[in-house]
Amino acid sequence: MRPVSLLLSMLCTSLLASCPAYGQQPATPPPPKSPPAGASSPYGQTIFSRSDNSPVPESNRSSKQPNQPPVPSGAKPATSSLITDAERAALTYSAYDFDVHLEPAKHRISVRAGLTARNATDKPLRKIALQLSSSLAWYSVHVNGVPAQFQTETVQSDIDHTGQLTEAVVTLATPLAPAATLRLDVIYSGTVHASAERLLRLGAPAKIAASSEWDRIGTDFTALRGFGNVIWFPVSTVPVLLGQGSEMFDSVGKWKLRQSAAQVRIHVLAEYLGQKPSIAFLNGYVVHPDASAADHQSANGPSASTAQPTDATGSPVLQVASFTLPSTPLGFSPLSLFLMYATHEQAPGIEIYSRLGNEPAAPVYEKGAESNRALAEQWLGQSRKRPIVLVDLPERGDLPFEERNILFLPLKSDASQDDMGPVLTHMWSHAYFMSPRIWLDEGVAQFLTLLWIEQRAGRATAVGQMDTRRGALALAETGDPGADPGQSLIEAWSDIYYRDKASDVLWMLRDMVGETPMAQALQSYSANRDKEPSYFQGLLAKTSHKDLEWLFDDWVYRDRGLPDLHIVTAYRRSILTKNSTGKDYLVSLDVQNDSFCSAEVPVTVESGTNSQTRRLLVPSHTRAAMRVLFDSEPSRALVNDGSVPEVRTSHHEKIIRSTDQQVR
Repeated sequence: MRPVSLLLSMLCTSLLASCPAYGQQPATPPPPKSPPAGASSPYGQTIFSRSDNSPVPESNRSSKQPNQPPVPSGAKPATSSLITDAERAALTYSAYDFDVHLEPAKHRISVRAGLTARNATDKPLRKIALQLSSSLAWYSVHVNGVPAQFQTETVQSDIDHTGQLTEAVVTLATPLAPAATLRLDVIYSGTVHASAERLLRLGAPAKIAASSEWDRIGTDFTALRGFGNVIWFPVSTVPVLLGQGSEMFDSVGKWKLRQSAAQVRIHVLAEYLGQKPSIAFLNGYVVHPDASAADHQSANGPSASTAQPTDATGSPVLQVASFTLPSTPLGFSPLSLFLMYATHEQAPGIEIYSRLGNEPAAPVYEKGAESNRALAEQWLGQSRKRPIVLVDLPERGDLPFEERNILFLPLKSDASQDDMGPVLTHMWSHAYFMSPRIWLDEGVAQFLTLLWIEQRAGRATAVGQMDTRRGALALAETGDPGADPGQSLIEAWSDIYYRDKASDVLWMLRDMVGETPMAQALQSYSANRDKEPSYFQGLLAKTSHKDLEWLFDDWVYRDRGLPDLHIVTAYRRSILTKNSTGKDYLVSLDVQNDSFCSAEVPVTVESGTNSQTRRLLVPSHTRAAMRVLFDSEPSRALVNDGSVPEVRTSHHEKIIRSTDQQVR
């Protein structure tokens, strides 16, 4: 079982959450609310059933539980054998179409959703599972336009912050053939309050749990981070629990990888009294309010429409704000929804959305961003693809969340350069470099962060930061690629691979080809031209004039595990050539690699006053030799300085022994 602190760190999807300094279409009506028990549904007859853990009817619910629609009378308890895990995992979604109605004052969400799902298995599918957060309830399900009967039960799963899911199981009238698709139209509603239940269950301190679990619907701030945090939209997945190794995090990553090609449209209607929500962030995109008649009037000059409407008693009138995200690719995203009122500040290349009262923090980040822009332009070129977007979180201790070029974090007027530097450098990468391949998109951002640390505190500090993450990578890596194929970077779902291992590979490539060829390859990269996995390899081979096939084959296209090196022998002997110091020495080193993964590592020979470093390629299951001519008596050999990850240790040291015979 992983320690709670590590689970909390991994739960935050952005690496920046725990990075210290130097380590660091027209609007549609909202869906109706659930009818009273026994009322007929305008969308067809629906049958509910529930288990003992299902939402309790309103009349039996304590005031501390979230408000949910009542369960119709006559519902029968569901059993735990409604559906298998294989059936739960059978569907892949290719399209999502959401009409969302938010009632922030009631913490309530109601959704009408259209989904296109495909049977991704090789067997006909007779049942399907649709899951939501346990604080939400199903209202109706249509399959290919026909009302469907379904049963519901509550299942334990930590992919939602409540630690539970409300699962609807539909028995199809006609089995869904392999690779066939169906159309699902569903309606559901419920409330979303902040909940740290899954972390508290693990024994996490309440304050730490709350800093991670800040999702909720509220009048000041609405945050639904999606898969892995709040299941506000229908999913079909196998339930998983925190504390079971990497199972939970692998589930989140695999879901995002599997659904990344889906198209998503979101339309949001949000009720408000008083201050109108000014901005939404939907699936990682900045979305401004849809234009209304009142908006046009106020834009053309002062008018009565700019005042808050009131009724006959002078009370504010309930109004609705509308936000629309047209159909866009989901990408490697959890499918998130944010809504807030914020003050908007803009500077070259950066947009900042601050909470009311926290506006003084914005200039601090504007200045910090400008001072860190040069490194991104040095490596990624002058052509910025999009701005950095920083969004202020409500509480100072809230952990950051990153999606595309948007970073949600608590803005602090006292933030130092050491606090902001790694964060803003990472985000500048997303502004200047975009890739549909997650290992490049996130790997380049983390690589740039390491370069910032190197620039600020030296290579040893940056390599030390890389070394702190190696234990988790070594544990995750395959030991036998023949029996366990592991995760190739081009199909990685775990951030240990697409962030940490990817940045390791980019660092190794920088060391192998040099900074100028590496920067040229990154600057010439075009996301639109990346149609095959070898595209970036080709760019780098062109700028460096080096054959890099072995590295991409072992480290990118396949997962061969990590190298396992050790120094077999290290000897020196004096040679006849004389120089001003008296003798030259020939140093002979043999290095063995006992793994399936080849590696090129730095090899350093040291004397008391001098050192010399060269690079040595050690193929898998092979011994490689190096000969070094040294002009002073060498004493020590060092293989790998931590820049190349290994199975056990990334540092090897051996005393160099003499082979000279004593002559009388």
